[in-house]
Amino acid sequence: MIARILWQVETDLSRGPDLSSLAIAIGISRFHLTRAFALRTGQPLGTYVRRRRLSEAAKARSAGESVTNAAFDAGYDSVEGFSRAFRACFGLAPSSIRGVNDLNRITLQEAMKMTPTEPTDTPVPEIRTIAPIPLVGRSGRFDMESRTRIPALWDDTVSDWHDAMIGGPTYGVCSDFNDAGGFTYTVAFPGEAAEGLDQLTLPGGTYAVFAHQGHISSISRTWDAIFAKWAPEAEFDLLNGPEFELYDADFDPKGEGKVAVWVPVAPRG
Repeated sequence: MIARILWQVETDLSRGPDLSSLAIAIGISRFHLTRAFALRTGQPLGTYVRRRRLSEAAKARSAGESVTNAAFDAGYDSVEGFSRAFRACFGLAPSSIRGVNDLNRITLQEAMKMTPTEPTDTPVPEIRTIAPIPLVGRSGRFDMESRTRIPALWDDTVSDWHDAMIGGPTYGVCSDFNDAGGFTYTVAFPGEAAEGLDQLTLPGGTYAVFAHQGHISSISRTWDAIFAKWAPEAEFDLLNGPEFELYDADFDPKGEGKVAVWVPVAPRG
């Protein structure tokens, strides 16, 4: 599926594809499109598309193309909008690119190619329906680059609220996604409202539940397999609601397993 997305981006590059049109072309929801791409590649799809368009425009400028033609060829409606985007991306005005050597002054986004990775079987979930779950916890705003700081959020929360968290399940809740790849992550647990803790409720409804195999450090593989392998073939649509990791009461970060990924779904069609 990611290969299809990359092919579609390159096919539509000169027309300035937006996320909705890409989702329609691929045949999946806009939410599924952006989540799958970010999880697999580590960067937001919108950012990748924009950098690809501007990189090709930079190459055109280095070959002698006028700023006006480079702007229109890159799918921009105005030179002003193109120049603002170019400067925001590369820190230079497009007029400053006059030859091939000037390309050394910027970092181009070349077309991404998906290389084979370690094979991952398509996961088989359990479909479960639950009532709403009230939780408390600590939240932070992250993106695909800063998500490496999530373990620090866990460490801080467990350090301060160890007694309240021990002996029961804990949750890592992802919510409030945006097209730029941003999301809110909450380290949560059942408990009473208290100063310094956020309150949230996991919506009741139907979820696909995927048991994670292996150490917690490799949980990104499970997320990737859900969005890139299971979802395109499933009889369910992914919903743009909170997703969460559920850690068993006896979860041991030094061991393996005892954690599952829950994603909200609805029957397709």
